[in-house]
Amino acid sequence: MSSHPLWNHSLAHRLSLLRQGTYRVAYLAPKPDLGTFRYRAFNPTEALTSSSTHSASYFFYSDLALLDDLSTWADALVLVRAPYDQRVDSIYRQFRNAGKKVYFDIDDLVFDSRYSTMVASNLGYELQEEELNQWSAFISNTGLALSRADEIITTNDYLAARIRDFVDLPVHVVPNTFNSYQHARSEALPVRTPGPQGLSLGYFSGSHSHLLDFDVVASALVAFLARSPHSRLTVVGHLALPAELETFAERITRLPFMDFLELQEAIREVDVNIVPLQSSDFTSGKSELKYFEAGLVSTPTLASRTPVFEAAIAEGKTGFLADSGTWLDRLREIEGLSPELRQAVGEAARLDAHNRYSPESLVEHVTAVFGQEK
Repeated sequence: MSSHPLWNHSLAHRLSLLRQGTYRVAYLAPKPDLGTFRYRAFNPTEALTSSSTHSASYFFYSDLALLDDLSTWADALVLVRAPYDQRVDSIYRQFRNAGKKVYFDIDDLVFDSRYSTMVASNLGYELQEEELNQWSAFISNTGLALSRADEIITTNDYLAARIRDFVDLPVHVVPNTFNSYQHARSEALPVRTPGPQGLSLGYFSGSHSHLLDFDVVASALVAFLARSPHSRLTVVGHLALPAELETFAERITRLPFMDFLELQEAIREVDVNIVPLQSSDFTSGKSELKYFEAGLVSTPTLASRTPVFEAAIAEGKTGFLADSGTWLDRLREIEGLSPELRQAVGEAARLDAHNRYSPESLVEHVTAVFGQEK
């Protein structure tokens, strides 16, 4: 699902978002999608519409054939997670010939070929020979595009450290954030009161590549559901459930992959949002987006204790953390809390999401990156 009404605008409209008299930032992504493009190009563009000093717009490779020179419209380029090729070389040259800066935005550990097989393994890809060569080439070419930029933008301190290990360039941290449409949809939802018995758990998967992450919590879920007959599990998205969970099929709700705005309502319907992750350099750099998007609808999160989630979540106050062997204990502890206390944690997560992951906070982060240029 790449196209979406929110960003399905004409090239003329998108060019008009780059306002004269402001520092104009052109975000260029290979194509639109609900993941990287939304967080790293669409959301900054939308947030900067409120800025009097900066403006932004988003573009795709398909636009380049219709534009003689994108650098005539913008003061800086941000290339979003794109491997090096002729198009990247050409657009870099356009901006450099115009004396304008090139930034590279990366949101995953997919730029250093030393991690190629580890990342593929974490995603559940069984790559051999030609497929492994293609995957390694993608990561190597992404690293090449990153290394030829002037400065780097990434999502968190953990990835920033890995980038600094890889290349000697300035690195800026601009966290992922929600957009105003997610906020409006979340605010329109009715308040939900947790039930008096058991927990309604939710796992919101984006793709089949999360299967190994789900395996981290699978055995704990089996044990928890066996001990807690009033508890339920909702799974959204593409995920093949382990066979041992079939015993509880009548207490498991399966929902299809859904639009990110509809997803807010599904998250609101559960007591606890679970975010299990494997332990690796790749998953350690994953964004805390599942925490703050659940927080938008006052749903508390129980997440694996990675560096990013540990920095994002105040244990027991805005959410909960689990080490690899403690998922069952943590689920039972949360079940033992009163509904009022769980609701208080969810409300604290909502306030934290508004304080740290809003479009307004994104404006502050983005203008700090480009502010010295204005």
